[in-house]
Amino acid sequence: MKKFVKWFAGVILLLLLIVVSLVGPIDRTPLEDQPFYKTMMDRLDTLKPSVYPPTAVLQVGWSSANITPSYTMPMAGYTPRPKFESVHDSLYARILAIDNGSITSYLISTDLMLFPPALKERINNKLTTAGVQNYFLYVSSTHTHNGVGGWNDSLLGNLVLGDYHDEWVEWAAQSIVNEMRKANASKVNSTLSYFESDVSEWVENRIAFDQGTVDGKLRGISVNRQDGSKGIVFTFGAHATSISKNRLELSGDYPSETIRQLKTKGWNFGMYMAGMVGSHRFKWMPETDFEYVARSAAILVSKIDSLSLTPSTDSLTIKTAHIPIKFGPSQLRIAKNWKARDWAFRVLADPLRGELTFLEIGDLVFIGTPCDFSGEIFTNEKLNEAAPDKHLMITSFNGDYTGYITYDKHYDVLTKDEVMSMNWVGPYYGTYYTDMIKSLLAKR
Repeated sequence: MKKFVKWFAGVILLLLLIVVSLVGPIDRTPLEDQPFYKTMMDRLDTLKPSVYPPTAVLQVGWSSANITPSYTMPMAGYTPRPKFESVHDSLYARILAIDNGSITSYLISTDLMLFPPALKERINNKLTTAGVQNYFLYVSSTHTHNGVGGWNDSLLGNLVLGDYHDEWVEWAAQSIVNEMRKANASKVNSTLSYFESDVSEWVENRIAFDQGTVDGKLRGISVNRQDGSKGIVFTFGAHATSISKNRLELSGDYPSETIRQLKTKGWNFGMYMAGMVGSHRFKWMPETDFEYVARSAAILVSKIDSLSLTPSTDSLTIKTAHIPIKFGPSQLRIAKNWKARDWAFRVLADPLRGELTFLEIGDLVFIGTPCDFSGEIFTNEKLNEAAPDKHLMITSFNGDYTGYITYDKHYDVLTKDEVMSMNWVGPYYGTYYTDMIKSLLAKR
């Protein structure tokens, strides 16, 4: 009996040691006292974006790469789905090249849940190997939950997104680089027009339904080319989750359908970049699945159709910056006050890493974030007032992923996955991103 008691006590002690090594308390040290915050604010204080004055009339080109795999692959979004069974509508990477004579900025958006880090790295490597210079990449995705997975080789990535398919990542990267060359070769003298339209009547806060605010603005730029063709880039905050998780068809969801419908209205090119989708969705409609997709798209198309656009000048200064974000230890929450320790998170997933991507074209400012960024933060913190002389568009999924960034007051109140299991960084990152974005806009 004594031997059993000792053995049992030893097992309990071992289990306790394992738990202590895996689990720790949430760090609630005030943000201003965190070393990473001070480092990041100093970095932004000294930041000087690269400035490229125009040396020629603005030229714009575009192209699209079909990135639908020719063989079965996992699907990304919702719970793991090992393979798709059919293709409802093909998945694309859409490319817009904007050249002011000094630099070519490429806007790229993919019909995927995220813009995969491995894909972004592969594209940059190919461009470097080819000797391409004077370019800037600004990437995002449509955030469709009915695209392919298999593009993240971490333990968590293989579990949630399906088995890693390096051959698809390589093929997709090469396809995108090929179409970037075509977009560059197709450039024509152009003007840009900013637009925004209020779609708030069709948007709701899916995290804090009763008390949360929304950003319901449809924002974007219209491209008018000298040859008479026209293109559009638009951002919006509603999650692309119109299709049931039980459907095994590939689809770009409402963003792709919006582009299809716009083409029937005379637009030659369209691109959607996921906006501040961390807290928003389309309001309930009686339609389901692809009928829901079509109706959501029709709502956005009707808003775009009614716009009155004023072209900007055709000679614009471009400013760019890749700003690495300084992160503290990960805080993958497993209970209200408890998290997985940082070393365990690093074993499970890729280490926290990401950047703010800054692209200013005349009075148009794009800021890309490596997360599901919340439009509620934008509204409550009045980020639109941080650069009153500019038109600000904030997008999500810029080539890395660090979880959800939601309004901080929800952290200890709500139990939704978005503020529990999908928050990988801690209780104060809404404020952190707010401060970074405001500082970035103030230092232009």
